[in-house]
Amino acid sequence: MTFRLPHRISYSLLFLTLLAAPVWADTQDVSEIRVVGNDVLSRNAVLSYVKTRVGSPYDETIAKEDRNRLMGSGRFISVVVTRKKTDAGVIVTFRVKERAVVKSLTLTGNKAYPGEKLLPALPIAQGDPLDKSNVEAGRQTILNTYREGGYHFVKVTYDTDALNKKGEVHYKIVEGPRTTVDSVKLEGNHYFHSFEMKLRLDTKARFWPFINGELNNEGLDRDVTMIRNMYVQDGFLDCEVGRRLDFSDDKTKVTVVFLIHEGPRYRIRELIFKGNTVFSNEELELRTKFQKGAFYTTEVLRLDIGIIEKAYGEVGFVEAEVTTRKQFVDPKAPLPEWAANLDAGRPAMVNLVFRIKERDQYHVGAIRIKGNSITQSRVIRREMGFYPEQLVNEVAIERTKSRLQQMRLFDKVSITPVATDDIAIKDVLIDVTEGRTAEFMVGVGVSSDQGLLGTVSFTQRNFDLFAWPDKWSNLVKPTTFKGAGQTLNISAEPGTELMRFTISWFTPYLFDLPYSAGMKAYLFTRGYEHWDEERLGTQASLGHRFKNRWYGELATRIEQVQVNADRFRAAKEVLEDEGDHNLFGLRGSLTRDRTDSRWMPSTGDRLQFSYEQVVGTDTFGRFDASYKIYRTLYVDTLDRKHILAARVQLGQIVGDAPVFEKFYGGGIGSIRGFQYRGISPRGFSPGTRKTEDPVGGDTMFFAGTEYSFPLLTDKLRGVVFLDTGTVEEKFEISTYRISVGFGVRWTIPFFGPVPLALDFGFPISKDENDDTQVFSFSLGWTF
Repeated sequence: MTFRLPHRISYSLLFLTLLAAPVWADTQDVSEIRVVGNDVLSRNAVLSYVKTRVGSPYDETIAKEDRNRLMGSGRFISVVVTRKKTDAGVIVTFRVKERAVVKSLTLTGNKAYPGEKLLPALPIAQGDPLDKSNVEAGRQTILNTYREGGYHFVKVTYDTDALNKKGEVHYKIVEGPRTTVDSVKLEGNHYFHSFEMKLRLDTKARFWPFINGELNNEGLDRDVTMIRNMYVQDGFLDCEVGRRLDFSDDKTKVTVVFLIHEGPRYRIRELIFKGNTVFSNEELELRTKFQKGAFYTTEVLRLDIGIIEKAYGEVGFVEAEVTTRKQFVDPKAPLPEWAANLDAGRPAMVNLVFRIKERDQYHVGAIRIKGNSITQSRVIRREMGFYPEQLVNEVAIERTKSRLQQMRLFDKVSITPVATDDIAIKDVLIDVTEGRTAEFMVGVGVSSDQGLLGTVSFTQRNFDLFAWPDKWSNLVKPTTFKGAGQTLNISAEPGTELMRFTISWFTPYLFDLPYSAGMKAYLFTRGYEHWDEERLGTQASLGHRFKNRWYGELATRIEQVQVNADRFRAAKEVLEDEGDHNLFGLRGSLTRDRTDSRWMPSTGDRLQFSYEQVVGTDTFGRFDASYKIYRTLYVDTLDRKHILAARVQLGQIVGDAPVFEKFYGGGIGSIRGFQYRGISPRGFSPGTRKTEDPVGGDTMFFAGTEYSFPLLTDKLRGVVFLDTGTVEEKFEISTYRISVGFGVRWTIPFFGPVPLALDFGFPISKDENDDTQVFSFSLGWTF
């Protein structure tokens, strides 16, 4: 039986077979790879760029990529790839036309810089493809090297004939004289003082051996831009800056003159808000620092953008975007009444347009914590200032981040709202990187208040008193006695004037409630001029955090104090208190802290009241109060803050307190420029009949102010201060002390956020019996 296909089907099969034939042919293996036209490069060097391989199926796509790689190498003018089918397979031929190569690379005329310095910096070398653009780039590199070194008149050329005919690159250098900056002048500047501007210039006059004073064109251009930016940032929007170079006759010295045309300083005529529906124009204008008639500055503009974004971020609009543009006012436009008397009746005015894209409002969904392998999640959650279902509040998020960072448990903390399937919900991801929380320190320190002091201490800031191991083998597990955010400290500090041994434990949250608890045991000895003091005691405290930033605490102490006096030279008041004293104290305190940082406050205030009643061998009461306020006056372009701080402290003792419980003044944290305890009523010594020893007072008052500013970075800051106050026998002011001074604060990473404080204080009002001290130093913030 014969079976025949219908004509239509047979023709279709024939057509498909013909279409497939070339495909089948292309799948032949590569039998040979040939390279034609290469004179400089070897066959293997050419094929190093090629991925087509003998024995592999021929692939047109790979062959095209091979050609592109060969051309991309820069070694060929053209590359043509051909194929030839044979019974043995496909022969692939790469027909190349090579570029000329650099046969030699030489320098002449270079005396200031040897070839070993210049040649490695060039973008061309002997044996490289001859590319004229690279030759020219090499010339520019040599020029820049000389000009950066002060050779302003240097000339660099190359021999084009040798280049074109022989492939030789020969740079000829005419160095000319080396020019140094003899002086720097500014002309036309009235708003900024020349001294202030010169400090910020890259271009400096030669001052051997500290400043080379090399004339550098790139530095000059940067200085021109910097000067104009200084003016524009303060509202001189039309400022123009140029420069002039006045050379000496022999061209070895130059006077650099910066030519400044300040132009008018622009004021704000009107604030215009566009795109805002959540807040009215009036609400936004009340929030901004810019007011009508105020001078335009980029610093205030940056602050206002942040203020508006913060306002939206507090009510869930975390993706709100604020942009601005300046709208110059026609000088001929009628002036508003309030501007008629400004700048001789011709103020330069600009409208500031805030364009706001509000986007969507979000609520908090799930709060996820990541990265805490040791720290318990509850330790992190109890610091949060936001909760699920609330509006996403970026201010609360930033405050939470700050609190977590100040715990010093984590090297990094990030809090990020993340999108969810619900368009109105954002989860919050808290991602922490746990840091080293255990510190064992052995060292020697020195302080102007405490003398030479040795230290052997162990501190665990992430302690857990209840995380006992279930067996001895688990004693070394990372989570044993760790993870609850408690603090354990054991320290021994032997010294020349002070010896102190303490063990303390503190938890900021007792049973995860807003209650703190602490316990401390200590042995303390201190030698004064004519008497020694020794204390042995324990303390316990219980505190409560209120939601309105108030914190209350009750603390007790049980203490034995021993006073040993030199009977011939100690003051009568000290001799009367010689011997053992058994004291029991109950102290209550109330604190409101609205500062933004525990370590370096820059805004906010801190108010504290306390009263302790002491009974036992001595019966007396002690009242203390203090108020400190911090304000950021200026934030520079690197986000470094200039901070003004002020403080007031007062204290009063009720009853008959022994000398070791009275008030003293002077030194770090008190009135600088005076010795530690150098401000005090003086006692009477029966043996020497002199009144020299400080015996303390029942009344204390301190007041002062300090201005802190960055020097190089925020790690190194300068301070200037005014300290005032007194310590009196009773509630009166007989002599009021005043001192002024300056100092530095150096935050050393090894010691964490606590800076080294160095202060120079100079009394300008004092009592004749006061002990003064110009230089004082300590480790820690003192204001």
